[in-house]
Amino acid sequence: MKSSPPPRFGSRGRALELIRSRGPISRIELAQSTGLTQATISHVVRKLIRDGLVSEAGRGGPTGGKPRMMLEINPNARLGIGVQLGLESIVYVVVNLSGSVVGRLSTQGAGDRQPAEVVAAMAVDIAALLDGLGVDRSLILGVGLVSPGPIDRENGIILSAPSFVSWSGYSLRAEFEKATGLRVSLDNDATAAALGEHWLGATGDSRAYTSVYMATGIGAGIVIDGTIYRGVSSNVGELGHVTVDVRGAVCSCGNRGCLELLASPRAIVARAAAAVSKGELDIPLSGTTQTDLATLGMAAMRGNVVAQEILVDAAEILAAGIVSMMNLFDLELVVLAGPAFASTAAIYLDRVQNAMDNYAISRHAHRITVQLSPNVHDAAALGAATLVLQEQLDPRSLRSVSIAGVA
Repeated sequence: MKSSPPPRFGSRGRALELIRSRGPISRIELAQSTGLTQATISHVVRKLIRDGLVSEAGRGGPTGGKPRMMLEINPNARLGIGVQLGLESIVYVVVNLSGSVVGRLSTQGAGDRQPAEVVAAMAVDIAALLDGLGVDRSLILGVGLVSPGPIDRENGIILSAPSFVSWSGYSLRAEFEKATGLRVSLDNDATAAALGEHWLGATGDSRAYTSVYMATGIGAGIVIDGTIYRGVSSNVGELGHVTVDVRGAVCSCGNRGCLELLASPRAIVARAAAAVSKGELDIPLSGTTQTDLATLGMAAMRGNVVAQEILVDAAEILAAGIVSMMNLFDLELVVLAGPAFASTAAIYLDRVQNAMDNYAISRHAHRITVQLSPNVHDAAALGAATLVLQEQLDPRSLRSVSIAGVA
């Protein structure tokens, strides 16, 4: 199959992204990097300066001629809000154009509350956060709201996410826009986390990578040349619903033997609870998944053999799923993100890297690097904010790329 053409980005977006990621940078360097004429670059830069997005930062060093005027992003010219909607916690961040966090708030999760109640509470939380920061609301480009998938991104609806059953079909984006008075984009938490890693510079020069995001469930976002690969309905990367046991238990998604049934935080904590009830493991359990996973991780770090066995087993199952994804998409980097990795990172980094080194088909052509997100707790919320910033300032879309086009 012939690969789809790469996405075309506007000259404004291309210039702004280079100034943001490589600045200070001169107009001549922008023209060389983008392939645009110097006349076009001069026109674009004038508009960016007029809009307050870019400023001149003085002249650069000598280049054999007249010193060049350097350009840099004006980081606080625009702001994006990111909201990570979870069962156990809801995280809010306000992020500027450089990717710096201006403010953060973490509150009670959705739990078993009804959607309307949660949306109303989130609107109050956002208003309180902005008031506390003294933020000029005219600078806010919008809100990125992310949740576990699957979602209907176009219509702003959570579909049949196992953790958010009562939210299925609820007009989340529309209702949140009404409650906040802000533009809202709904997206998948793993997708957002993946883009956030790129915006925040954590992926270096990697052209094709995945961010594996684990909170309540397990998802993965894929980024190619700085652009999210979304697929047809923006539901790429449901890694947790890859079958690892065709005769296994029935998953809430309707499939059998899903990876999530064996390796999700909930499955890990359930196994730990069973070990505690049998007297094989002595750790306090609270009944809250993330808290109990953190307790198990601490026990493993202190040398508890049973805790280590439970986590190593789950990490190896997850690693097998990631190997399958590497074999399908030929990526070069795996970033582990999400609160589930906060206290278990050492085990997961070791097991996943071992699997990449020994089982990924592409290991003979290139090494696949595995690393922990520098924003492991807030990766999805940060990514949600950067999604808004990118959509408004550097819009791009990559719906479908053949495997040949990715490789």
